[in-house]
Amino acid sequence: MERQLRAREVDFCVASQPLTGNTLESIELFREEVLLAVPHGHWLDGRESVTIPEIADEPFVTTRLGHWQRALLDRLFAAEGLNPLLSCEGNEPGASQDMISAGLGIGLIPAASRQVGTRVPVAWVHVDAPDCHRVLTLVWDRHTYLSEAAQKLQEFILSRPFMTHRLPDPRREPDRDPS
Repeated sequence: MERQLRAREVDFCVASQPLTGNTLESIELFREEVLLAVPHGHWLDGRESVTIPEIADEPFVTTRLGHWQRALLDRLFAAEGLNPLLSCEGNEPGASQDMISAGLGIGLIPAASRQVGTRVPVAWVHVDAPDCHRVLTLVWDRHTYLSEAAQKLQEFILSRPFMTHRLPDPRREPDRDPS
């Protein structure tokens, strides 16, 4: 995305990790806790919280380098002087929860995944680490001309809480019109 902003291919991007550059501006849209997802029946299933040293020998399902989940995993372990044990890494962050549910390891998943009625069963554990969160930012190049439409979009995005929408509960019948 950083390259596309500099090339003026896009006006904005929503970034899940910091983008660098002297001309890039950003504003925080959303900050959320990142949880540890474990397969049901795992020894951590039912635990309220866990520390990084407690899970140092656990195999992790994560994304490849360059994705925010991997950067967070590496940062949390480095803060404890540890290296994570990787059982599986990929390019599709959305597939991590499927692999965790299948028993391939444990992994870091944003709390929003729990709130939207996840499609695969996992148990959720809080990570007792001060930096275990994800931050989404709106990023743009301050030297790029923004059309009136782009300015209005930026105003709209910044005028309301980000990600406050609610997805319909798939287990609930839709309201029917009685007429």
